[in-house]
Amino acid sequence: MYRVLTGKQRSLVFPVMCNGHVKIDYYDNIAIGADSSVGSSDDVIYGPWSLDDAFTIEATVTPYDINGFGRHSVGSLTGVATDSGKVMPAVDNDVTQTDYVSHYYLAETAKHTHEMRIFHSSKAQLSLINTTSHNENQPAEYKIKFSVTLGTTTQNLETSALILPSSGIDWPLSSHTQASYAKGIFDSNGKYSHVYAKTTKSSGNSGTTLTFISTANDILHEDQELFIKNGFGFTSIGKVAATPSSSSGDSFAVTLDTSQSTALNSTDLYIKAPMNPSYVDGLFHIAATYDSASKVMAIYFNNSEVASATHSGSGTFAMDKEDLFLGANGSGATGQNSATTNKQFMGEFHEFAMSRGARNKFNVNNLTPRFADTVLYFRFEEIDQ
Repeated sequence: MYRVLTGKQRSLVFPVMCNGHVKIDYYDNIAIGADSSVGSSDDVIYGPWSLDDAFTIEATVTPYDINGFGRHSVGSLTGVATDSGKVMPAVDNDVTQTDYVSHYYLAETAKHTHEMRIFHSSKAQLSLINTTSHNENQPAEYKIKFSVTLGTTTQNLETSALILPSSGIDWPLSSHTQASYAKGIFDSNGKYSHVYAKTTKSSGNSGTTLTFISTANDILHEDQELFIKNGFGFTSIGKVAATPSSSSGDSFAVTLDTSQSTALNSTDLYIKAPMNPSYVDGLFHIAATYDSASKVMAIYFNNSEVASATHSGSGTFAMDKEDLFLGANGSGATGQNSATTNKQFMGEFHEFAMSRGARNKFNVNNLTPRFADTVLYFRFEEIDQ
């Protein structure tokens, strides 16, 4: 008899600023042997704990934005990131960061390289890692990391940033009516790609120093890239290396990380338009494979191979007799910086599966198990029947 399912699907949600995980308990699943000792050589192992050759880990997930609004500027150019529970709260520039619970949970600097664990065991891990250098008007950008341990050698395989925010601002600007946008320019998609920031003074701008005709510490920040208009495009002049905390009269200087060969006097400077973490409403298929025969590790994103490498370690792969974790590393930390300690995933899990064999083709819409090969499968969606 066929089973018909209808209704709204709801994923397993790891909210922003949560300390949660799914534990796949070894003791509850594996029968102990005659010696009555858990984790001994005569345990009757099966499922993921029996993997000792080629395997595939795959998941469909929706990551949230752990950069969030970053630090709201006190000036007119503030972030336009989606205002929802899927985005980390903002920190104001003019208030101590540690006054915020979000900063206590995950410090602003730690956000830039935060690792969100999808799957964790001692011998294999799969994660998303933020790759941004700052978080002012800059949502998180995620790369994929896959780690495999053979003997005493752990090898990491990483991709470039693959889960990216949407760039540019749509017209009409609606609430974004600042004069700063009047000098901006559209890209080929009809979005503002860059917006006006500040104009330099009429003298004294060369080398790595820029001085502005008015306060700029409400807009510019370290690691922010600056541009000059070049016809219908823009040319980068480098990134801000340092900014003072306040202006002095009508003078405000920033130091660039790249020296300029010509003076930039009385010049309009631009910054990239704020971006939106549109991925918080998307769904992404991520897979990682290991082939014991060739020792090749590979990562797939939405059914395309995006990275591969040959493991340099000796020996064969084998899962340890231990609890496995989804959404964190299982350390169970609480309090300050617990997100970093736990490698906490913030987002949604839709499905997760582990199977025998190193696959290279995937159904990115669902992970319908291939029962002959599947050793672990979770469907987190709740469906009304």
